[in-house]
Amino acid sequence: MGRHVGFGRGAASPRAELSRQPPLSSGKAKVWRAILRCRTAALGGHVETCDACGTTRHVYHSCRNRHCPQCQTRAKEAWLARRRRELLPVPYFHLVFHPVA
Repeated sequence: MGRHVGFGRGAASPRAELSRQPPLSSGKAKVWRAILRCRTAALGGHVETCDACGTTRHVYHSCRNRHCPQCQTRAKEAWLARRRRELLPVPYFHLVFHPVA
């Protein structure tokens, strides 16, 4: 079973939550670090300025990790929309046949 670490308000910080869990493999730890740094100053960014009103905002770079929920939500939704367009408007059933040994 996978571990679930909550990021909601009122929950312990993600780092504190992880410290109570068994150690992660090196691959999982790399993903975890990327997700923690995603869209923060740690990955750098740039400043956007509105030409009309002069308002500026900081836009931080994403980690682009395939496991990151912030980075992959749009890609996942686009993929699902393409798959839904491929479906025929009929009920689907999945049948599996096993040969007799």
